[in-house]
Amino acid sequence: MTPNEIRFLAAALEAGLPVETPAFGTSRESAVVADVLRLARETGTPRPRLLRVIAEALDEGNAIVRDVQLAAVAARNSAVVLAGLPLITAVLAWLFGVNVLGFLVGQPLGIVCLVVGVGATYAGWRWMGKLRTAIVAPPPTSGLLIDCVAEVLSVVALSPSARELLSECREHWSAEEEWREVERVQSVARDTGVPLAGLLRESAREMRRRCRFDVRLAIETLPGKLLVPLGVCLFPAFITLTVIPAVATMAGGLIGRSS
Repeated sequence: MTPNEIRFLAAALEAGLPVETPAFGTSRESAVVADVLRLARETGTPRPRLLRVIAEALDEGNAIVRDVQLAAVAARNSAVVLAGLPLITAVLAWLFGVNVLGFLVGQPLGIVCLVVGVGATYAGWRWMGKLRTAIVAPPPTSGLLIDCVAEVLSVVALSPSARELLSECREHWSAEEEWREVERVQSVARDTGVPLAGLLRESAREMRRRCRFDVRLAIETLPGKLLVPLGVCLFPAFITLTVIPAVATMAGGLIGRSS
C-alpha cells in the first residue's frame, strides 16, 4: 500500500465513502494502516488525520530506501566494470596481436598470474559487495509510532486501553526504540510543562532526520571506502592478469625475432 493509496483512503473516509483496507493489498504498509485504523476507532482519533500522518512518514522513509537502493546499484555497477576490466583489456590486447590469454593458460608464469589475478578479483568483488550491503536503510515506518502517540494525545489522554493498543502496534512494527523515546519525552514533558504532543511530533521528525543523515553519510563515504579493495585487490589483479602477461608476451616475441 503506497502513501498515495493511504491518502486516497483518508480522503474516502473523510467523505464518508465505504472503503475497505484489504482492497489495497496485504503488504506491511497495509498491516500498519489496519493497526492505525483500529487505534483511531478505539481512541476516537480522526482516522483521516492519522492516515495522512502515516502517508507523510512513509514518504520520508521510502525516500531513504530509494537513496540506499540507488547507491547500491551504482556501487555494484562500478564493481562489475572493475572486475571485468582485465578480461576486456586482454581481448583488446589480443586484437592488437598480443596473446595475453594464451600466455595465462600456456605458460607456468601465466598460470601463476591467472590464479593470483582471479583470486584477487574474487576477493575484491566480495569486499566491495560487503561494503555495498553494509548500508542498511531504516524501515519506512521509522518514527511512526511516536507520530501516532502524538496524534492520539492531541485528542484524548492515553487511557490503559490506548496504551495496550499502542503496545500492540509497537510489537507489530518492531518499534521498541520508539516506545522508549515516547517514555523519555513523557518524562521531559512532566519536568518542563511543555505539551507532550508537540514534543513527540518533533521527536519523530528528528528520528527520521537522523536516519536520513546517517544513510546519506554512509552513501557519501562509500566511494572512498571502495578505493581500498580497488587498490588492495583489483588493481593488483589487473597487473597480474594483463600487464605482466602483455609485457612477457611482447618480450618473448622480441627475443624470438632477435634470435
